[in-house]
Amino acid sequence: MCYACPGMGFNDYERKAVQRAMKTETEESAVKRLKISEESAVRRVKILEVLELGRKKARVLAEGAPFHAAGGGQPGDTGTLEGENFRAEVEDTRKHKGEPGREDGNPSLSVLDIALISGPETLRAGMEVTAKVDGARNGILSRMHTGQHIFSRIQENANEGLETLKVNIGTEESAVYVRYEGEMTWDSLFAAEEKTLEAIRADLPVETLLMTREDAEKIPELKAKWDRIHSEDIRVVRIAGIDATACAGTHAARTGEIGGFLVTGFNGSPPDWEVRFTVEADGRLAEYGRVTRRLLREVGCRPDQLEDVFLRQRAENAALRQTLDKARAYISVPWEERSVGASRHPLYLAVLPGMTKELLSAPARVCAANHPDAFCLVLLPDAPAFADAPKSKSKSKPKPEPFPFLLLRGEALSVDLSGLVREFPELSARGGGKPDWLNGMTTQRSVSFWLDAIGKKCDQNNGL
Repeated sequence: MCYACPGMGFNDYERKAVQRAMKTETEESAVKRLKISEESAVRRVKILEVLELGRKKARVLAEGAPFHAAGGGQPGDTGTLEGENFRAEVEDTRKHKGEPGREDGNPSLSVLDIALISGPETLRAGMEVTAKVDGARNGILSRMHTGQHIFSRIQENANEGLETLKVNIGTEESAVYVRYEGEMTWDSLFAAEEKTLEAIRADLPVETLLMTREDAEKIPELKAKWDRIHSEDIRVVRIAGIDATACAGTHAARTGEIGGFLVTGFNGSPPDWEVRFTVEADGRLAEYGRVTRRLLREVGCRPDQLEDVFLRQRAENAALRQTLDKARAYISVPWEERSVGASRHPLYLAVLPGMTKELLSAPARVCAANHPDAFCLVLLPDAPAFADAPKSKSKSKPKPEPFPFLLLRGEALSVDLSGLVREFPELSARGGGKPDWLNGMTTQRSVSFWLDAIGKKCDQNNGL
């Protein structure tokens, strides 16, 4: 999480930027407070050491790179490196760890994971290159991170005992992991979401301040895990009237730059919860709106009734499943007896179009238990088909839809069924199971193919 980030040191450029930001609060201060700008996003840097070198990938130690390192749940910056006859894409940026046993390495040094595009033979220690940050990606991460600060503080203020443990900042969706002994509900998340949007609409200033540890500890509302901070300089991100957090991430200059905020989902149970959100709210809301309008037309209800309709339908489905569970005991399957292999092992076959695997699994197990020396094969095509359809390979027919199958053997047989679909591709099946049973999906409606494959498997097992 951002306020648990170790190594919150500044490089020289960042130190100057923060100092300038502390002196003035003009409209231009957004650029001065560590926001990636045209000035800071492109810079000449020096490759100090080639740590790893492969044919297409490399890892280098660079000095003065403008890339923000991964940490506290925010991924590292990406971008490009360009030099004379050399070009590479930066895929990840990590902090320089410094001497063994220390966690406060030189903040002006970065470890870059790069993909070599051209001139890999020119890569060497001491070369200078032009580094350019992917500003668009950095911008969305900064907006996500700032939105998370606001949302997390609002949640903590509204729910006694709720603690933000960590975050996972992404470009499309981000996640907040919290510890809370109470129940997380959509109503509580909607309330926190609306307050977050109010803070965004207020366009509050977001300050990034550099101070000593002693001064930072005097801020009563500051969130920080001091046991994980080893730098002399503490970077504090303060959102006016809302939050103050020790944080190594990047952030928007004003809350208005966040744009939007939408909780997209949550899961978990007390005390561990995960809440997902995005700041690209317009696109996600438009997507949800299209899906909802289609569903409303199919269901035929008002938007405010949709949740009740769904819950009622779910309860009815649960009751139906219970009824079906009871009905399984009374199902009588019209088994047809066949034989397979040179040894003529008995096989009980049922081709039941339109039936479900859930209804037939129990009767199939009973059949296998009652006939320990036999196989039980169940094919459940969604439409009637001839059990012994010819093995036609005509390309004029439409592509068949897959349907469920079940295959079991009695305990007196030693044939391993687990690899059957892999060994006989003509079954056009996918599935899995154990040596004595197999289930999955298939498009092979011809019983002859199944009987041939099972017979060959028996013969192989018998050494024939």
